[in-house]
Amino acid sequence: MAKRRRRELHHLGQRPTQRKPSRTVPAGAPYKPGFPMNLLTQSTLFYTMGAIIIIGGVLLAFILQTQRSSPAPANNGTPTVAEASPTATPTPNPFAFSAPEQVTDPNAYDYRAVIHTVKGDIVIDLFEDIAPKTVNSFVFLAQKGFYDQLTFHRVVPNFVVQAGDPRSRGGLDPNRPDAPPPGVADGPGYTVDDEPNQLRNSRGTVAMAKRQGEKRFGSQFFINLKDNPALDYDSGAQTVFYPFGKVIEGMDVVDAIQQGDLIERVEIQQLPKSSTPTPEAATPTPTP
Repeated sequence: MAKRRRRELHHLGQRPTQRKPSRTVPAGAPYKPGFPMNLLTQSTLFYTMGAIIIIGGVLLAFILQTQRSSPAPANNGTPTVAEASPTATPTPNPFAFSAPEQVTDPNAYDYRAVIHTVKGDIVIDLFEDIAPKTVNSFVFLAQKGFYDQLTFHRVVPNFVVQAGDPRSRGGLDPNRPDAPPPGVADGPGYTVDDEPNQLRNSRGTVAMAKRQGEKRFGSQFFINLKDNPALDYDSGAQTVFYPFGKVIEGMDVVDAIQQGDLIERVEIQQLPKSSTPTPEAATPTPTP
């Protein structure tokens, strides 16, 4: 009973809550609504605030759209994935041509080629009267520097020495900086038709090399180290070779050439035609 008594005494000791008296409104005074309902009764203020909200919304939407379409900030030199892995762009081959230009005049000039090698000079008299197209192509390539820094890439003792393959530029060593890129063709980019003649492939004569059975050639040439009748026009072979020049100085240099020896450069000499006959050593007489 003590607990119940204490609870009754506790309730009896409580005081009524102090409430704030409400604001009295004089009789007959008009009703004035409070905020925010009072905005509805003031049309000017209502429309002004509505316009502000609409304009603010439009500006906010414009700013957000501009940020989405703006370019990304500069990366201060840090490469992107594409920049870090660039794609190589092929460069044109300066020693590839669609056709030889006409650079010789067989009626007015005699032509000689001086092949400067690491072993010495080889002077070749070119037969521009007998093989004008062949000589023109050889002279054109020489004047373009095509043969410079190539090697005698094929040497067969007691047979021929051969040069003119652009793949031998730089000594056929792929680690050399001046070596040709992979895929370089074995010629100048064009071919020339054979110019049949009845000159023999005697020692010291020069002819254009070509593949077995072909009747067209590119840039490769060979010098006969001995008489090679198996290459002649009347040999009956499937592939024959027609000389277009002959060594008149430096045959000892030709004999000393070894595979891989460098052609430093090829110089073309243009001499006015003389009234005297061409020396027999320079222009072999066809043998029946």
